[in-house]
Amino acid sequence: MRRSLATLPLGALLLTGLVACGSSSDDPEAPSADPTAVEGVTVTGDFGKEPEVEVKDLDVTKPVHGEVIAGDGAEVTEESNVNYRFHIVYGSNGEQVADNYAEPRAVALDLAEQPEPIIDALVGTHVGSRVVLALPVTDLFGKEGAAQYGLDTKDDLVMVMDLVSEVEPPLDGPEGEAVEPPDDAPTVVEDDGAVTGIDFGNAPEKPSGELEVITLVEGSGEPVAEGDDVTVDYFGVVYGGKQPFDESYSAEPVTFGLTPGGLIDGWVEGLAGVKAGSRVMLVVPAEKGYGDRANGNIPANSTLVFVIDVLGVNL
Repeated sequence: MRRSLATLPLGALLLTGLVACGSSSDDPEAPSADPTAVEGVTVTGDFGKEPEVEVKDLDVTKPVHGEVIAGDGAEVTEESNVNYRFHIVYGSNGEQVADNYAEPRAVALDLAEQPEPIIDALVGTHVGSRVVLALPVTDLFGKEGAAQYGLDTKDDLVMVMDLVSEVEPPLDGPEGEAVEPPDDAPTVVEDDGAVTGIDFGNAPEKPSGELEVITLVEGSGEPVAEGDDVTVDYFGVVYGGKQPFDESYSAEPVTFGLTPGGLIDGWVEGLAGVKAGSRVMLVVPAEKGYGDRANGNIPANSTLVFVIDVLGVNL
């Protein structure tokens, strides 16, 4: 169902992300702030909003970090997965390198997959904290990696990170109210909740030619919208076929950005509005799938049938 891999923005490459636990500076109970938590760097502004970063006489030979705003949420550990905002500038002149405060939502940061300077800076802080980290570019990437991303290998980076919230784990499977499908719908074959096949015994010999969205379990979680990151398990077959051309139930759930051009139109249109916890069947005509071209073991002009468990939205 995926058309192509998306190019990650620099910020995601650097660190591979509402109700915040931090408070506004206008709040009389706001946590105390230390705008100069790292010598040579001054960070001001409200938590959750793009900070102002002033760099003056910064001189670091190794990673240095500090807490600008102390949060009061869950403590961050090496196993934590948090949603965060980031603002990154060069240490020499304060020129912006990357930023995601203008994006619609924070992005996930899995601490277990981060380089040591990131782990050291964040572990022991709390959700709701604003953390500043200054370090030589090469301490994060090495010389070759920094050059690959077009970064000045002789410069430093200053990274401001707002820890917005904990990432909720995906559901283990569909959760909600079972819905009786139409009598002529293909039948889901499953083993202990995992989809293992789709039986077309009761289905019409030829598909309708329309995009069909058949709800099998109605979840009650967040509805999917175009542009969301959706975590799913899925099983896909060519209409009338017996073997899947792709599936995730035998492996791990996957996360896709629900964007036109990134996924086939049948997924983008068919999953819009579906709530987390739902299981749906999509019958996707060729024009909303791969059209008149073959794709791997999918013949040209194929109608595709998917069973999809929506396990999370923007986790």
